[in-house]
Formats: sequence, structure tokens, C-alpha cells
Amino acid sequence: MSERTSSYLKGASILVGAGILSRLLGVFFKIPLYQMVGSYGNGIYGNVTSIYNLLLMVSTVGFPVAISKMVSENVAKKEYATAHRVFKISIAILVVLGTFSSLFLFFGAEWIIEVANWTAESYPALVAIALAPLFISFVSAYRGFFQGFQIMTPTAISQIIEQLIRVFLGMLLCWVMVGQFGIGLGVGGAVFGATAGGLVAAILLSFLYHEFVTANKRLLKTRTRKRQRSNRELIKRLVIISIPVTLTSALVAMFSTVDSFIYVSRLAVAGIDEITATMMFGDFTNAETLITIPLVISGNLAVAMIPAISESFAKRDRKEMNEKIVLAIRVILLIAFPSCIGLSVLSYGIFNLLFPGSPYGGFILSTYSYATIFMMLSNTFQSILQSIDRFRIPLINLGIAIIIRFITGWIFLSIPFFNIQGIVISSVITFAFLTVANYLSVKRYTHVDVDFFHILIKPLFAAVIMGILVFYAYKGISALLGGFIGIALSLIIGVLVYSFVLILIRGITEKEIRVLPGSRTLLTFYRRLNRLIPGRKRHSSRLRH
Repeated sequence: MSERTSSYLKGASILVGAGILSRLLGVFFKIPLYQMVGSYGNGIYGNVTSIYNLLLMVSTVGFPVAISKMVSENVAKKEYATAHRVFKISIAILVVLGTFSSLFLFFGAEWIIEVANWTAESYPALVAIALAPLFISFVSAYRGFFQGFQIMTPTAISQIIEQLIRVFLGMLLCWVMVGQFGIGLGVGGAVFGATAGGLVAAILLSFLYHEFVTANKRLLKTRTRKRQRSNRELIKRLVIISIPVTLTSALVAMFSTVDSFIYVSRLAVAGIDEITATMMFGDFTNAETLITIPLVISGNLAVAMIPAISESFAKRDRKEMNEKIVLAIRVILLIAFPSCIGLSVLSYGIFNLLFPGSPYGGFILSTYSYATIFMMLSNTFQSILQSIDRFRIPLINLGIAIIIRFITGWIFLSIPFFNIQGIVISSVITFAFLTVANYLSVKRYTHVDVDFFHILIKPLFAAVIMGILVFYAYKGISALLGGFIGIALSLIIGVLVYSFVLILIRGITEKEIRVLPGSRTLLTFYRRLNRLIPGRKRHSSRLRH
């Protein structure tokens, strides 16, 4: 593996760690939130965050990618002054976009509630989160700047601090508000944590930025080109890069927005009232929070592999490029199968532990977890297509997927037998389509040769064996020692069983382990397990790191 790829992996490892911690904090937040506001309040929370996330995707997601790319391009050419100018132009654009998003949320709150048929108690939460897009616009610009210089620590630290403020202030305000004013204002207090977290992260990153600029004042004035690019040229380049990424992210975010806008009216056709529908959607959002944990891991690992694939594509080295594509798919599947099966077989236990009394959550998670396989794969194939300059293909596929999502959700939500599971069915169908469509496009443009037996069948077999043993282990342990210990020990058993079966059937190699964060520890674990298998002890002892 090249030194350049290794440096990307180190950077991605920092972001993976921060992303996992942030996501775990998010799960921790949903537990007391559920205790305070119940499934109904969770439904209100899901309503508000769905439209908020869509606005964030539209106004802030594409530009950080463009900023980091353009900053890194200029840094590579030692055009530090231009790199700094890219940031200054970008932050001005982002602030304008963030301001428009915030104004829309604040002044359009009543209109949004009316169009989506949400409960009127969603209003305080929409107003409470209205300023968040403005603050996040600053945060996005600063993160893009630092990432362009390959400095990942500010992004990681700000993510964690933002989430800490969001969780603890949100819980405190929710607790105070629910007791005094009811569920609607309680959820408003909870989502205000996101606004406060964004403000604190923006202040922190602003401080780190000014420290960086002060320490590198002379460097940031360095120019190597005789003719400097105009601001208009830089803005044009920013827009060209950011629009495909923004549209792609916005279309993905629209899946949740579509769900939140149609579930009340369609469940009403199935004979379910507004309160019950909101409770169902609240439990669905809890399940969605849990399945995003493996998505964070796969997303950051994909980010680590994409620059390496782009490098090989630029060199026109098809063999090396396809090796990296296969490795990226392989690593994602190694995580996806045990994650989805583990969440499914432990779904009721997880919900009983984290969200006791949840009427619908366990069943939703038991089925929705299988959508994670298609989510991970479709995102990976989408990133591969973007790395080989095929930006329009994921957009076209996502445009078709939005139509599929709307039609399938519209149909299945209105069938009484499926009710809220209609969103789950719609998700599986939609992401299965995206997986197949994006894979066929990758196959068409790269001619990659995938060994399905090694890449697909082996980890699936190991994960199924793991799932069966974990299911019965949890039933036995929880009956004797309780739910918490049952979950904890079952997870440990699952990791050991999955690892052992994979090694037994030669389902993982040292090369694949080396691209994972913490590869040294994992390699040691791999070699020790390998020595337990008869006939491999001598071979394992000759392995070198």
C-alpha cells in the first residue's frame, strides 16, 4: 500500500473514531429523550430533524467537499495564498445559504406543519432548531479548510464537542420543559441542543482557524503562479465540484423527508390515527439511529479508499484500480453482514434495554437492519463512480430511487397489515435498486472482476452462523443474568464466533485487515486465532507485519 493511501487511512481512522463516538452519543441522547417524551415525542423529533437534515444537505454538504478539494489542490502546488482565498470565498457563500435555510425554518414553520400534516406540537422544535443551519455553515467551511490541509483533528474534536453540547444541554432543556410546558416544548428544548452545539463548534473552529492563520501568516501569503486565478474562476470551480455532491446528498436526505411527509396521511388510510402514527414514526427513528452506527464505519472506510482509487484512475492503471475497488467492497461487506444480522437477532433485547416500553421498535429494527447491507453497498458504489469522474450516474440512479421510494412508501404504508413496516419495505426496495444500478455502472466503466464466493458468500456464511449462536446465547444469558449482561456477552460471543469462522474458512486475509483502523491489534488477534486451527500454526508463525 502506498504512503499516500496510508496517510488517507490514518486521517480516515481519526474521523472513524470521532464518528463512532459521536454516533454513540447520539444513541445515548435518544434513550433519555424517549424516557421523557415517549414514542409520540420521538415522532415530533423525527419530523423536525428530517426537514433540518435536508436543508443541511442542500446548503452545506457539497461545499466542504469542494473546499477541501480545492484547498488541497492549491496546497499541492504551493499556492497557499489561493488556498486561503478559496476558504474566504467559500465561507461567505455558505453563510448566505445557511442564513436562507434558517429563515425558511423560522418563518416557514407553520407552512411546513400544514403541508406535512404534522401535529401542531412540532412548531416549537422547528423554531428552536432554526438557527442551526447558519451556525453549521461556519462549521462546514472551517472543516473543509482544515481537511484540505490534511489536518483532521479539528474536525474530529469539533464533532465530539458539538455532540456533547447537543446531548447534555438538549437533555437538560427537555427535562425542564416537559415538566413545565408539555411534550411539544420539551422536544423543542431537546432540538435546541443541536443549535447550541453548532454555535459552540463554530466558535471552537474559529479559534483554531485564527491560531493556524497566525502561526502560518507568511506561508499563507505564498504564491507560485504568475497569473492568479480570479474570484470568479474560483467560485465557478467551487460550484462545479459542489453541485453534484450536494444534489446527491440532498436526494439521499429526501428519502427521510418523503417518509416524514407522507406517513401520517398514508397510515390514516390504514385506519391509524395521528397520535399512533407519530408514535410509530418515533420508534422508527430510534431504529434508524441504531442502524446508522455501522453506516458511520462503512462511510469513513469508503472515504479512505476513494482517493486511492482516484489516484489509480488518474494514472490509467486499471489493474491497480480494480484491486482497490474489490478491496473496498470486501471491507464494507465484512462489516455489513455481521452488523445487520447482529442488530436483527438482538433487536428486541436492544429496544427493551435502551427504549423500554417501545411498542413497535423491536420489530422495526429486526427487519430494518437488513436495509443496512444495501445502504452500505450503494454508498460504496456511488463513491467509486464519483472517484472515476462519473458524477451524473449516481444522480440519475438516485432520481429514479426517489420515485421508487415515494411509490412504494405510498402503497405499503396504507396497507393495514404492513402499516409502519411500509417504510422498511420501501427502504429495502429502494436501496436494493441503488445497489444493483450503481454496481452495474461500476462494472460497465471499470470492468472490475468480483469473486462473489470470497467477497459475498464467505462473510455471509460466517455472519449467519454468528447470528444463530448469538440469538440462542442471548436468550439463555438474559434469562439468567438479565438483559444488559445478555446483550454485552452476546456481542462478545458474536465477535469471537464471526472472527473464528471467517478465519476457519479463509474468509479474510492480512491484506484486508491492514486497511482497517487498528490494524496492528487486529493482525495480532487474527494470528492468534489462526494458530488455534489445526495445520495453520506453522504457516501463521512465518507471517510478518
